[in-house]
Amino acid sequence: MNILYDFSAALLQARQRKGATQETVALALSISHATYNAWECGHRICPYRHIIALISYFNDEQFTRRMIRILLALQHNMAGLNHKSKSELSVYYTNLISLLADECKEWIKTL
Repeated sequence: MNILYDFSAALLQARQRKGATQETVALALSISHATYNAWECGHRICPYRHIIALISYFNDEQFTRRMIRILLALQHNMAGLNHKSKSELSVYYTNLISLLADECKEWIKTL
């Protein structure tokens, strides 16, 4: 998976499905058009907080799923899991999912 390409393609497709311009999305996120353009053209991936804002802005299940996969791939690379066996990865991600579910339950209690 080429993370940068997948990110920019997902961004372009979500924007087109919404019928928005680059300028509209940039304005909604309070960023410059040049910054947004760099993300969509594949020059760089945006910061995490902007990924969350984009998920909220597009409100698009396909885009959300792709962003989750991208975030998982980034986390996978940062955690140095590239040389783990499939069984080790399965245990790692099963534990991660469990932790995320627990955190979501705790967070919901605060609402």
